[in-house]
Parts: sequence; C-alpha cells; structure tokens
Amino acid sequence: MVSFKHIGIIAILLIGLTFSGCVDDQPAEEVVDAEAPTADEILAEEGVGLTDSEIEDLESDLDELEATLMELDEDENLTIEEV
Repeated sequence: MVSFKHIGIIAILLIGLTFSGCVDDQPAEEVVDAEAPTADEILAEEGVGLTDSEIEDLESDLDELEATLMELDEDENLTIEEV
C-alpha cells in the first residue's frame, strides 16, 4: 500500500524536475556538424605532419612516463617545492 508520504515525495520530485529545465518540449538540436573538419584535415592544410620517427619517440616517452607512474607507491609522501 502506498502512503501519502511516498506520493508527496514523488510529486515534489516531479515538480522539481519540471522546473529544473531537464524536461523540454522542444527537440534537441543536432550538435554534430558533418561539415566540420577533422584534426587530420586541419593539420594537413597547415602542412603539419608527424613522421614515423616522431611518433615512435612520443610513444617511447609515453611508455617511460607510464613506467614511472607505475613505480610510484600510493603510500609515499610526495613533497612539491615551488621553483
């Protein structure tokens, strides 16, 4: 059996949802623009490109960073000093 307290709580939640703006009668606008250029297209227009050696260097740097982060123990106290 449903009590009046539960009905009141549901009513308050529905009224709050209505006034919050989460419920709207207007359809959502299409946010994604099919004509928008991708990052690769923008870089190609500017003449910017990464060579295979640069990509390999970045991947090795990332691997070193990940290894360093894995070595850190969560229980260690780290001290940060201002430069």
